[in-house]
Amino acid sequence: MLFLKANDLKKCYGSREVLSVDTLHLYSHDRVGLVGRNGEGKTTLLSILAGVREPDSGHIESYGTVSYIPQMEETEQEISGVLTSKWKLPDENQEIISGGERTRRKIAAALSSDADVLIADEPTSHLDISGIEQLEKDLKSFNGAILLTSHDKAFLNHLCTTIWEVEQGKVTVYEGNYEAYIEQKQAKTEKEKKQYEEYTREKNRLKQAAQNLQAKSDSIRKAPKRMGNSEARLHKRSSGKQKAKLNRSAEAIETRIEKLAKKEKPREDPPIIFDISEFPSLHSKRVIRFNGCSLKVGSRVLKQHIFGDVPLACRLAINGQNGSGKTTLLKKIVERHPDLYVAMPAKIGFFAQQQENLNESKTVLENILEDSPYNQAFIRTLLSRLAFKGNDVHKQVSLLSGGEKVRASLAKVFLGNYNVLVLDEPTNYLDLHTKEALTEVLKAYPGTIVFVTHDRSLIQSLATHSLSFENEPSRIIAINQEATKTATSKDDHQDKQAELLMIEVQIIETLGKLSSVVKEEEKAELDREYLQLLNQKKELEG
Repeated sequence: MLFLKANDLKKCYGSREVLSVDTLHLYSHDRVGLVGRNGEGKTTLLSILAGVREPDSGHIESYGTVSYIPQMEETEQEISGVLTSKWKLPDENQEIISGGERTRRKIAAALSSDADVLIADEPTSHLDISGIEQLEKDLKSFNGAILLTSHDKAFLNHLCTTIWEVEQGKVTVYEGNYEAYIEQKQAKTEKEKKQYEEYTREKNRLKQAAQNLQAKSDSIRKAPKRMGNSEARLHKRSSGKQKAKLNRSAEAIETRIEKLAKKEKPREDPPIIFDISEFPSLHSKRVIRFNGCSLKVGSRVLKQHIFGDVPLACRLAINGQNGSGKTTLLKKIVERHPDLYVAMPAKIGFFAQQQENLNESKTVLENILEDSPYNQAFIRTLLSRLAFKGNDVHKQVSLLSGGEKVRASLAKVFLGNYNVLVLDEPTNYLDLHTKEALTEVLKAYPGTIVFVTHDRSLIQSLATHSLSFENEPSRIIAINQEATKTATSKDDHQDKQAELLMIEVQIIETLGKLSSVVKEEEKAELDREYLQLLNQKKELEG
């Protein structure tokens, strides 16, 4: 059954044509993944098909109800009690909610609508692993059609049966999941590479042939002076014919070269190399130390007992469920909260989920040049890797798409005068190609990186250490094999002693409170806390 049909859609921003789509169809039980680089128009297309934005021309025929999960905006739709429970939504009166909790709320609202078509713009962003698995399960059982974009490769592979690729305003349909799409794209790239090599080889062969003919033509001499007039006339006539013939042959070859179907060389990205001489050095062996710190929002305790050191130049991945306090911990680091230690020479660059570091009235390049120690050539090289090519660097930030703002914000942090990066879910809203480029940039970064992510591929490619909020107490561990082998028993002993000291301090504080408390409820709570601390002490000592 046909639910949605789009014909001759066009959308422009100023003089730039963002979309030019001939025909698209969405049928019942379609599972379509929309892919393409940031700024290619994915969000624009989704919002037009959802009826939120108007095209400049063309029309959409809808034969069912549509529910839309936007990328940035909040939703005010009602949510059923069943989905509120299933998606573990926070209380509406809760003062602060995480990015993951906001995403869960939008998903639950859309699923509560019982629409025929579900259109979702990056619904996996900010979700923890359990949230992504729940979304996948709910969408597989959805009765209508689904059209969505996501940066999660596994999610697209498990769910989608068709891929729509947006490239230079056009939409190309590929049958199969994301993996099948990649295979088809790779085959296309290999074919283009082979065609370029054949084109170059043939062009060079023809050029050489033309040069050889021209050289032969130039080598034909004039008649020697000792020849008589009649002999000279014969020689001139003969040599003239030869030269003309050779010249015609050379011209014919040049014409063949011009008529060759021109093939462009497949693009290769330059390597990212940070200039160490410009990089603000940090000589502290330990950049950050967590010595039993706890995390709270108001009176609500999110996490307790975080331990461990962040060594110089390590890449620490922090993971845990939505709402468990990961962002709160990052903010403590950035604010140098007294509950933890941050080395004095540390210059911290912070990437927040809301891109708070950008000046909307300035261009991308102007934003970065404000406080970057690097030269403009390197800045533009890195921007190019993050898909700001040519004049894109002169775009005003207020005109950027959601994904473009994320990339600009990340670039401003990478290229700032910092030696420690604190990144809160840096891969959200990035297309898959840009995620790979981002990973290469982070690998090349010469400083220390602390990052929160649910992206398993980023953790596997980048992290040297991890801090899981699933554990109690939570401790930093080395996760690459080399770091694990070189970890010494002395470090373990020091961490253990520090943890014991913290627990003993907490025991003393709890006993002090017990001696003065009057209410039975508070006394019972303190008793439980006291017993829990004693058990933790015994486990460490035993």
